[in-house]
Amino acid sequence: MSRNVSGIAAILLVLSALAPALRAADTSSVDNLVRQAQKAIQDGKYKAAMTALDQAIAAAPERADIYGLRAQVNDQRNQVDKAMDDIKKMMELAPNDAAPYLIRAKIKMGQQKYDEALADANAAIERAPRNPDVYYLRSDVYNEMGKAAESKADETKANSLEH
Repeated sequence: MSRNVSGIAAILLVLSALAPALRAADTSSVDNLVRQAQKAIQDGKYKAAMTALDQAIAAAPERADIYGLRAQVNDQRNQVDKAMDDIKKMMELAPNDAAPYLIRAKIKMGQQKYDEALADANAAIERAPRNPDVYYLRSDVYNEMGKAAESKADETKANSLEH
């Protein structure tokens, strides 16, 4: 009996020693899928992008960034409900990240839901106050709302953060 236990222990020891290399290989393949998706998006091939993103999520379901990319593709495909589901998952995985709020604000702007977009832009700013993109986005929201002074102030703030 002790030989079987020690044999199993040896296998477990080898597997635990290989785990970092296996994770690195998984990360590399997931990153390759994400790059494939990004290229497909640039080429306007949203179905191919979705296939690659679905595979990446299956391999790395804990990666919030992949859900964000898929949300953007779903939005491009006019599948807003699916995009919102991906954003919700992103928020669960990375509650302090500004990205899901930025993505959702952009979608809300496209729907002309400016008050909701503004709330998301504000939430993004709370999470990333040194990121110029969040101020540019809020500037755009203010502009759509007809609030020129607020829009200009956020644009100025974003410019100052870039330099």
